[in-house]
Amino acid sequence: MKTTHLLKFVIIALSVATLSSCSTSRKAERNFYAVYSQKLGVQLEGNEDKDLIKAMASWKGVPYRYGAASKRGTDCSGFTSQLYQEVYGKKLHRSSKDQVKDVRYISKRNLKAGDLIFFKIESRKVSHVAVYIADNKFIHATTRKGVMVDDMDNKYYSKYYFKSGRVRM
Repeated sequence: MKTTHLLKFVIIALSVATLSSCSTSRKAERNFYAVYSQKLGVQLEGNEDKDLIKAMASWKGVPYRYGAASKRGTDCSGFTSQLYQEVYGKKLHRSSKDQVKDVRYISKRNLKAGDLIFFKIESRKVSHVAVYIADNKFIHATTRKGVMVDDMDNKYYSKYYFKSGRVRM
């Protein structure tokens, strides 16, 4: 009889431990997304790739440097190519106009974290690229402020928006 009571006690203790660890992991998950929502100034949905979100946040504030692709300085396509290499081990074309070849086009309403957004600013060719985060926001390297977050509805960027695409893996 004592063995039965001991077995019941062990089962109950393990159940309680399992339930509390699930609760703790859900809390840690919510905390992660809350912290990175604040760091990026974006309301994350809570289902984004954590490695991608961390990497984007680590690039925020990197100064602009034409033709460069490091955390000491980067241009827009250097940022996107390094981000994809860092997070997914995926090599993208180096220029924004060539990164169009790395994606399959999707509509704006279907954007997910990590999708690329292309702009035609300087000519009739793609001249700028950004990475979608969430909440209608994207991160990109700007000539004046370096790597920063902007809104899809920003007048300037909505005027020059061309297409969006999901990187082929």
